[in-house]
Amino acid sequence: MHHFGEGSMISARDTSSADLTDFLQRMNVRRQKLVQGCLRRDRLDFAGHPDAKCLLLKAPRGFGKSVQIACCAQAAIERREHCIYLDLSSFRQESLSEAELIANAIATALSGPEPFDTDAGPRLKSIALRLLLSCKEPVAICLDGVADSTTTQSLLKTIALETPNSVRLAVSECLPGALASLSVLSNVVTIGARELSFTFDEAYSILPGEPGRAKTIFAATGGWPLLCALAGKLNASGDALVHMPDVQAYLDADVLAQAPQPIREFLTNSSWLEEITAEAAGYVFKNRDSSRKLAELASRHGLLTACADKPNRYEMNHALQKYLRIRFVEAHGARQSYFLKRIAFWHWRRKEYRLAIDAALRAHDHSWARQLTDEVLLDLALRQGEIEALAAWFTGIPRSNLFQIPSLAIGYAWVLYFSQRATEAQDLLASLQNFRVSISPQQEDPNGWADLVRAIGLATHDELQESDENCAAWVDRYGSVNPIGQAAAQTCRAFIAASGRNFDLFPKRISSATIFSGAIRHRYAFGWLAAARVQARLHVGDISAARSEIRRAKEDENVAYRRSPFVKGMMAAFELQVQAEDGSTIPDEKTVHDALEFAMKFGVTDVVWGTVRCAAETYIRRGEKTGAFSLLHRCRLLAQERGLKRLGILVRLGTEVFAMGTGTETALAAEPLPSGEDLQFLPSQNRALQAEIALLEASRFLRDGKSGLAERHARKALSNFSTVNDQRGEVRAHYTIATALYLIGQEKQALKRMVDAELKAQQLCAFMTLKNRRYFLRVICRKARVFLDRSTAEFSMTERPTRGMQANERRTEMSFAPIGQKQISVLQHAALGLSNKEIAVRMHVTEDTVKWHFRQILRGLRASNRTEAVVVANSLGLI
Repeated sequence: MHHFGEGSMISARDTSSADLTDFLQRMNVRRQKLVQGCLRRDRLDFAGHPDAKCLLLKAPRGFGKSVQIACCAQAAIERREHCIYLDLSSFRQESLSEAELIANAIATALSGPEPFDTDAGPRLKSIALRLLLSCKEPVAICLDGVADSTTTQSLLKTIALETPNSVRLAVSECLPGALASLSVLSNVVTIGARELSFTFDEAYSILPGEPGRAKTIFAATGGWPLLCALAGKLNASGDALVHMPDVQAYLDADVLAQAPQPIREFLTNSSWLEEITAEAAGYVFKNRDSSRKLAELASRHGLLTACADKPNRYEMNHALQKYLRIRFVEAHGARQSYFLKRIAFWHWRRKEYRLAIDAALRAHDHSWARQLTDEVLLDLALRQGEIEALAAWFTGIPRSNLFQIPSLAIGYAWVLYFSQRATEAQDLLASLQNFRVSISPQQEDPNGWADLVRAIGLATHDELQESDENCAAWVDRYGSVNPIGQAAAQTCRAFIAASGRNFDLFPKRISSATIFSGAIRHRYAFGWLAAARVQARLHVGDISAARSEIRRAKEDENVAYRRSPFVKGMMAAFELQVQAEDGSTIPDEKTVHDALEFAMKFGVTDVVWGTVRCAAETYIRRGEKTGAFSLLHRCRLLAQERGLKRLGILVRLGTEVFAMGTGTETALAAEPLPSGEDLQFLPSQNRALQAEIALLEASRFLRDGKSGLAERHARKALSNFSTVNDQRGEVRAHYTIATALYLIGQEKQALKRMVDAELKAQQLCAFMTLKNRRYFLRVICRKARVFLDRSTAEFSMTERPTRGMQANERRTEMSFAPIGQKQISVLQHAALGLSNKEIAVRMHVTEDTVKWHFRQILRGLRASNRTEAVVVANSLGLI
């Protein structure tokens, strides 16, 4: 096999042939130096495009085209193919044209020991083609910096169309728009700036420092290879990068200079657009040929990228956009506000209020606020859920403007509530009311926006009873005249039912809220309704159903998962809980970080605690015990700061459990447990807390060797968990009772309890609940280790459910199951062969109650006896 500079070379009979020999040898050295220490990206080579005849690289300078062409050549050499590598931008002899040089190099590599006339002129192309056609082995022709030459394009098209598939081309253009005729061939794959950009993993591999810094630089550069490399070399942050002289010189000389002056000016203007479209550019900048210029910037210069889902819209690299704005301000600073106001007005006319306000705020123009109606602002806040965007807007509005425009104050209060700043929100609404009274005692709020925000805000502050009552009163008074508010109130009540574990009322609340929200396309409401469904499943402990609800929410267009950062953050918090319970893998750092970032900033009590608890478990599984307890302490401080009493209690109980399970000394043991006076929440929430308190006391007694007291308190915990239908809590209670029974000598009963816990955990897919409890009991009670280890070997289940149906086909969802959760629990015990009396003892009910449940089971499953009912329930995936 031969390639330039390695293998047979031509006979240097004259100066011309000697010059060619020297050039090809230089190319060999050039290739070796380019690939030395470079990042190999096979996805951009023929390995990633095995059916391509030609790879055509088109992008601005600095996207690594030269390196990638050299890598293609190196890969071909490693495959022992004939390889021709040329960088046509390098200094070379002037006697040969570009096409003749390419033909000469092909003939040199394929002619073998037979000499040929290097001065054959036009006949060289025919000689090269003949050699390509007759070659029996693969050939890779790798050309960097090809200029826009008609003769060169003709030669490359001929090679692409007339040679065998074993001959392949990898070509990068020297100037923007070169090789246009080659790019339209069907077997040519164009690799543009989007493909040449680094992925995050690729950028991280070349950037020094922590992943967080790499993530910032990657976001700022969009993966632009040379910018990433400069950021690493100059030790620049993402924000400061475009202010660095080296970066500015590169963008000016190597990127923007390739485009004509009118195109550069148009690109600079377009950098201010919120959305780059021909219509927006035409209106804002009064250009008649915007469409042509945008297309040229995208296809010819590679400085814009057409959106995949919206071909008429273009995107600009963030770093380039930021730099162009700097250049515009330097040259035309006085016109900046004028253009931004035109952009804002363009979006306002199209009722794209979020984009309009973004542009107006950058123009430091608050006159838009006076144009907002209550419906517009509250539509943005309630229907579209632009919480993060609104938070940014309000920080740019003078405080004095808020009370002059009531809708601003109401919208800001909404943002404060959902940013967990309830005290500030309440003060703001109170000040607004006082301001209204001082201006006009008769002034009213005909749509009830302020009362609605206050009512829903109480729920974000975990005052669920008051929130539910106020929302119901609001619906009675304003619901008929304010459909957006009606949907928001009904959605809030549905989430309260889920958070309050009111599973009898929950299906009705969800159905009602869905109807009202669907009628007005209430995007934000659909996000919260999806969250309510997931939260309900997590409270019950059905991990498989929770996973299905998350997947359904992501696919539901109404939920707006892809468009709403708030909804995406909420689902990330829930996904962490599901993934952590699955137990097959430890959640990665990004999963934990994204979930915590949302929960600690925006989450309500159940979301915050569920996320923090799972994150702490994850840290402990990684061996990062200090990180786990730091997070728990941070969450406790947050609860105190925000006045979230229930969150404070959950953190206090959970921290002691983590401390006992890891053998960590803590001052919490000296603090008294919450008393009845501290539990002033919804009845089901109080019972859930009482269950956790009782289970903690049982754990303390086990640790201290008081097995009888431990069993008594664990049974009390089990009763409370059963009342609120917390099945994962029941698993933990069963395991604790089993351990206590073993220690007092009732091994047979202990094993039955163990089987109950294992069966229930398997049905719920709650694998880590089971594993964590077993480990916890082994740590606090050494005497039971033999029993716990033996039970693991004899009664443990597989780490994955072995069902014929997929998880998303399970019928355990509350609104669709033909029997209730209590009946399912009765059947689970019956499947173990227990009598009615034994079932009654285990469920802490009377035998008559068990008989009543069986009557409901037989009717619901249309079975004639309990054995048939068990079979039917198994076939439906209920047990």
